[in-house]
Amino acid sequence: MVSLFNISIENPLYCLFPSSSCLRDRINLLQTKIKYNHHSSHRVCLKNLGHVSKSIKSDNAFQPFDESPQLISLSTNRLDSSGYVEEPELGTTGTANFAKTNSSHDAVMANKSLDTLNVSNLPDRLSLISFLSDCSRVGSLDLGKRCHALVIKIGFHHDKFVATSLVSMYSKCGDIENARKMFDGSSDWDIISWNSLISGYSSNGLFNEALNFCMKVLSMGITPSHYTFSIGLSVCGTLLAVQEGKQLHAHTLKLQYLSNTAVGNSLLTMYSKFGMMEEVEILFKELPDRNLISWTAIITGFYQQKCFGKALRQFYCMIKNGVDPNEHTFTVALASCGGLLNPKYGRMVHAQAIKYGMVSGVFVGTAILDMYSETEQMDDAEKQFKEMGSVASDVSWNALVAGYVRNGKTEEAMEAFDRMLGNNILCDQFTYSNILKVCSSIPSLSSGEQIHARIIKTSFESNMHVGCSLIEMYAKCGSLTDAEQVFRWMPIRDVISWNSIIKAYSQNGYPSQAMTLFRKMVEEGTKPTSATFVAVLSACSHSGLVEEGLEHFGSMIGDYMITLEETHFSCMVDLLGRAGQLENAKDFASNLPIKPNASIWRPLLAACRCHKNLKIAEFAAQRVMEMEPGDPTVYITLSNMYAEAGRWDDVEKVRKLMELKEVKKEPGCSWIEVRNNIYKFYSRDMKHSEMPKIYGKLMELVKQIKDMGYVPDTSFVLHQGLGVPKEEQVLYHSEKLAVCFGLLNSPAGRPIRVFKNLRVCRDCHSAMKYISDISKRDIVLRDNYRFHYFKQGSCSCGDYW
Repeated sequence: MVSLFNISIENPLYCLFPSSSCLRDRINLLQTKIKYNHHSSHRVCLKNLGHVSKSIKSDNAFQPFDESPQLISLSTNRLDSSGYVEEPELGTTGTANFAKTNSSHDAVMANKSLDTLNVSNLPDRLSLISFLSDCSRVGSLDLGKRCHALVIKIGFHHDKFVATSLVSMYSKCGDIENARKMFDGSSDWDIISWNSLISGYSSNGLFNEALNFCMKVLSMGITPSHYTFSIGLSVCGTLLAVQEGKQLHAHTLKLQYLSNTAVGNSLLTMYSKFGMMEEVEILFKELPDRNLISWTAIITGFYQQKCFGKALRQFYCMIKNGVDPNEHTFTVALASCGGLLNPKYGRMVHAQAIKYGMVSGVFVGTAILDMYSETEQMDDAEKQFKEMGSVASDVSWNALVAGYVRNGKTEEAMEAFDRMLGNNILCDQFTYSNILKVCSSIPSLSSGEQIHARIIKTSFESNMHVGCSLIEMYAKCGSLTDAEQVFRWMPIRDVISWNSIIKAYSQNGYPSQAMTLFRKMVEEGTKPTSATFVAVLSACSHSGLVEEGLEHFGSMIGDYMITLEETHFSCMVDLLGRAGQLENAKDFASNLPIKPNASIWRPLLAACRCHKNLKIAEFAAQRVMEMEPGDPTVYITLSNMYAEAGRWDDVEKVRKLMELKEVKKEPGCSWIEVRNNIYKFYSRDMKHSEMPKIYGKLMELVKQIKDMGYVPDTSFVLHQGLGVPKEEQVLYHSEKLAVCFGLLNSPAGRPIRVFKNLRVCRDCHSAMKYISDISKRDIVLRDNYRFHYFKQGSCSCGDYW
């Protein structure tokens, strides 16, 4: 304790500072005072240091300290109103202000006398603690180590309080190894010391170590503090350590800490991360003091568990209870509206944000933009983005691009991305992932390659998220070689990257390679996920591996404890149906533990068409029509099957049913990228300027492939509609026109890549095999179901699609 009763509040220099209008005069007076040994009035200097440091450069603020070593020790201590030192806090008059605005080098200037003090002017315990706190705040490990050396030099290293501050400093500066060494150097630690180490492990991402030490506190019989539980519960939530979390909860009850708001909020957050929302609701009701953090925790918990309606109800209850939401609360509430896909609720929360004056902030403004794009209100999203003006950040731009992608507005997404680059907006992993999705959906291999070049230039290629997006882009653009190369170059391969490459091979018609990769993934110790098995079951389906598919389906529950979802059931129906086991597929779909939706009945209908089973096809089609009466593909598939069977009356009934339900048939469309431009073709298209050449090339090819044995497949074509012969109705399909355009406008030997919005018909599939052989070109055809690689007269699907 340092007595400061000798400070004279009546010192004449003191009264000059507040009245001086010139800051330079204030500094000069302060320097004059020190020069003429007015050191008895140290409080004067401290008070006026606050005046100066708030208004001018801190170099000037700390100049008096350079000339007055006596002030250093006092400046780093907290003075109470009676002139005695209080418990130290983070931040002091001089160094705290400095830490907010300057670098750690400047903090050295403020405290440079610490390592040059003589024996008569040594810092006390509280000065050292305060200085170490400042080192922690500015993150200066170098300063902290220098102070540590001084601590040892003057013999304070055995002081428990100083040692605790050293543990805390090393932890907060990221040197957890030295923090542990300090801790292991003594056994005389109180709970504050333990908290410093536990907090250090947690803040440095070493959550398992943090939890181990937290549990060690309990096992050693040390009484934890509220802060111990707050850290421990947070770590349990991060690690999803349910058992340990419940143990800590039991101890909070035993010690009656539940009344502490911080502990209660930590429990709410932890159980929310566990997905145990019933416990969250019970805890929330028991909290004696529900503050903003409490309400935000339960709202966030419901949102994370996709209980969007409950999240919104709690949001409005919070307002009703007189607690004002903050930016984070509004962000979660708006995201919940997006999850409900209902713009009505979103507009209501938007109105509340206006009422509370939150819309001008970048986070809430971006959340409003994102909400409107989620609810398919892109006009409102664009309006919100424009209203943000200069406030819009890189996150806002990313939300706009993602909104365009989500709503299928590929051209607008590319334009927004170009504007980002033009405005020097920072692109991050989310930007690149979103724009690569655009390249995948167009699809445009050349655009994807250009984006890839920019990714390499900006050093994002090693990012796992971007790497997986690149794999998906190359796979969907039909360049499996490039997808595989990206995968090989990945510095770290997690389950998501494995899923991406397995899915790429599966979708591109190489199921055996997909299965090989899956086995390699398991051998390397990567645990499969739900998404992994979707790709694996799809690969088994496309390759006719029924027994292996059934085995993998069983292992999902038996070996990996994965919850079965609709996509897995759909894959199994497809697996059985493709193999011709239509009755088994029907029974499987009819006896699921969940009510089957349209996605489960569609593959059965497709399999019935392949195996010409009209009876089960009618059953499956009826189920899809009941659930999704506006889906045109069901009516077209059933109509084609009736046509193949010669049941023309039923064909007419389907046509009238479509008219009655106002179902429009989507026109077949194919597109191809040539010389960085995308060209689109429709069946019997006459709009393109090169149509005479295209039709001429097509007629030439048809004549040649007929000589090789090609016979047009017109079995699914209706009557000689409008006087057009059946053969002519299949001759001018859009994919054939696109392939001919590619042959005319690309160098010899280069693969032709064509993309179609509908499933390729049997006639075009047959023709492509012949054309690939006679033209000596590889043809990659991606329809809305899978990839077909035509090479030297054969297809990668083995005619099994």
